[in-house]
Order: sequence, then C-alpha cells, then structure tokens
Amino acid sequence: MLKKISISNYLPLMVWLFFGLFSLRYGVEIWNGGNGWKMGDWLINYSDGFIRRGFFGSVIYSFSDFGVPLLWLTYGIQIAIYGLMFMLVLKLYETSERSFFWLLIFFSPAFLLFPFYDFQGGFRKEILVLTLFAYFSLLYAKLSVDNGRIIWIIFFYLVAGLSHEITIFVLPFFIYLLWRCVETNQLELKYAVLFSVVFIVISIFLSFISFLFKGSEYSASVICNSLVQRSLDPNICNGAISWLKEDTRSSIQRVFDMFGAHSISVVQLAFLAFVPTVFTSFWNKKLLVLLIVAIAFMVPLFALAIDWGRWIYILAFMFYCLLLSESVSVRLPFQYSYLIVGLVYLTTWSIPHCCVGGGIGVGFLGSIITYSNKVLGLFL
Repeated sequence: MLKKISISNYLPLMVWLFFGLFSLRYGVEIWNGGNGWKMGDWLINYSDGFIRRGFFGSVIYSFSDFGVPLLWLTYGIQIAIYGLMFMLVLKLYETSERSFFWLLIFFSPAFLLFPFYDFQGGFRKEILVLTLFAYFSLLYAKLSVDNGRIIWIIFFYLVAGLSHEITIFVLPFFIYLLWRCVETNQLELKYAVLFSVVFIVISIFLSFISFLFKGSEYSASVICNSLVQRSLDPNICNGAISWLKEDTRSSIQRVFDMFGAHSISVVQLAFLAFVPTVFTSFWNKKLLVLLIVAIAFMVPLFALAIDWGRWIYILAFMFYCLLLSESVSVRLPFQYSYLIVGLVYLTTWSIPHCCVGGGIGVGFLGSIITYSNKVLGLFL
C-alpha cells in the first residue's frame, strides 16, 4: 500500500524548503558583499563597449540608474529565475502520476538541488537557459507548443546566449525537442525546419561574437570601475570579471595542469547522475543519439574550463526535463527494500562543481552540517 500513498501534497513544501535555505544563505553572502563568480558574472556589462556575457549585466546596470542597489537587484533577479525554474519543474513533475521511484529523479543532487549541495556552483548564468528549457519541456508535455511560443523561446535563447556563451553548448536539446513536437503533431515539419535553422544561425552568431569580443585586462578594469562606482566591494571583480582577460591557451593549460588520476571521478559522478534513468523506459535510439551529440557539444567545455561538475549537472538537468516531459514507465518493480537503497542514493553523494574532477561531494548529510555551522557562525 505504501507505493499508493500520494506525495503530491508534500512535494512542493519540501522543494520550497530547499529553495528557501539556499536562497537565505546566498542572501547572507550578498549582505557581506557578494561573490566574484556567482554575482560577478551577472554584472559583466558594456561599460567598455560590446563584450561577451555583457547583455544581462548591462540591463541590470541600467536599472540601477534609478537608485536600486545593484547587488540586491541582481540577487532578486537570480532568486526569481531560480523560483521560476523550481515552479516549472514542479509542474513538469505533476504532468503525470508519479510513484516513489521518481523522487530519485526529482531530488537527485544532479538536478534541482545541485545549488543546495554545491553552493559555489549555484547561481551561475546557465540558469537562464536551463529555466528556458524547463519551460519548453513543460509546453511539450502539455501539448501546448505553437509557433508564437517558439518565437518567444528563440528570443530568450538569444538573450541567454548574449549573457553567457554556455547557451550554445545545449543547442542539441532545443533542436531535439522541436522535432519531438513534429512527431506529436504540435508543429508542422516546415516550421520545425525553419526554427531549427534559426536556432543554429543564432548559435553560430553567438560563437563568433564570443570569440571576437572575449574581453581583455583593460575591459575587465573598466567593468570593475563601473561597479565600484555603484558602491560595490572591489572584491566582486576577482572572479568572472577578472577572467575576461584569460585567453583560450591559458584556459586549456589550467585544465591540463589540474588533470590527473582524480579526474576519473567525473565518470563516477556521471554514472550516479544518470543511473536512475536506466530503470525506466526513457531511453531509445533517438535519445542515445542525442546523448552522443550532447556530449560532443559539451566536450569543449571540459577542455576550456575547470568546472567539470557543472557540465555534468547541465547535461543531467536537460535530460531530466526531457524524462519528466515524456510518458515514461518504471521498469523496476516496487519493493520496500528499495526505499532504503533510494534514501542512500539521495543522501550520500553530490556533485562538486570544480575542479577537473576531484571526488564525490559530501551529499545531504554533509551539506546539513555545513549549513548548520554557517547558521551557528552568525550567532557566535
């Protein structure tokens, strides 16, 4: 009888509890001046002219002209985007009846709770395109895709790409979902072809401007000065902004220098992230092709940047959205002993966002201890 118990009434409460915890913790960090990576990347702007990743920061910077504190404005936008992401995924989850097995997907450290377990890996700009794909997946699941909505998705894909080039690397998922819309009679073939071409052209355009306007030491200095003029702590420039002066060769060299036997942990993390999907009817030839293509698209990221855990998280997030959007059955027969196995799976591991592998994260229990120490530190 246990498998018949509905968890739909309790799931949102649990989800928003996690959301509140890491949002509050991030708020404390903002109060202390912000973070050069989680906040600094969002504040890259066009103070020195057009530059990669600068669109969103320029919009936020313009709003701060009206007297809104720049740091807290950015924090509010980040929280709003995360809140939208959580809401969309919750709605995706509710598109079908779910057994207890699906909690292995929903509460996986490789999905919504990634920023809870690895706080330094959260609040990055990929949440723009991840939230957009969650929305696209929800439309697909509800058979609500039409030409007008696709045009809006393309527009926000461009906005996300002008804000961070990581958008380019998830292009295969958008193309795949367009063709799934054709197969489910939500789009005509000619429009799917047209929209696919537009996505590809935008991605090529974004690739060129990311290469041509990648930044320099001078532009990093100008952007930093623009933020200091808004009364921000100069330390906000020591993360993503300072790395604008990095060239491709030095980035690859950094990855090469960090690479070692410990890097094999990235394979272990990928296995842990995807293992629940093996017990479902999700996989077929088309999805295996998508997996191969998606990995091929992500390979350059593994060569160019040290945040290997984030790349696994992004891949898992996209596939989990697809999994929740499809009519998928669970091949694993229910047994009470599986509840214990599932609990162990959910609580004993997590994905460190950095650096070129390096082990498996501490998981739920370790994160709770970390959070408790942070809270106690506020009062001691």
